[in-house]
Amino acid sequence: MENDPKLRNRFRFFIILYVVTFLLFAAYLFFLSDHNFKTHRDLNRKIENLEDKISNTKNQVGNIYTYEQLMADSALLEKYGREQLNMHRPEEDVFVILHE
Repeated sequence: MENDPKLRNRFRFFIILYVVTFLLFAAYLFFLSDHNFKTHRDLNRKIENLEDKISNTKNQVGNIYTYEQLMADSALLEKYGREQLNMHRPEEDVFVILHE
C-alpha cells in the first residue's frame, strides 16, 4: 500500500494543487487586492510625511516669525536671535531669567 503508484500520484497532485493555490492567493494579496503592497507602501510614506509636518509645526509653534520674514528684514532677524536664541554682541552681557 505504501508503494502504490496511484496513491503517490494523488498525493503529488494535492501537494502541487496546494502550492499553486497558495501562490495564487499570495499574488492576489500582494498585487490585486485593495490592501496590496503598493498601497501600504504609499500609506506608510504619507504617514512619515505627516509625522514630519507635525514635528515641524510643533517646532514652529514657539516661533512668531516665518523664515521668509526673518530673511527679508535684518532688524527682525537680530531681534529674533536676541529673544529666542539668546545671542548677543561680543561687548554685551546677557542675563536670562527663567520662570519656575
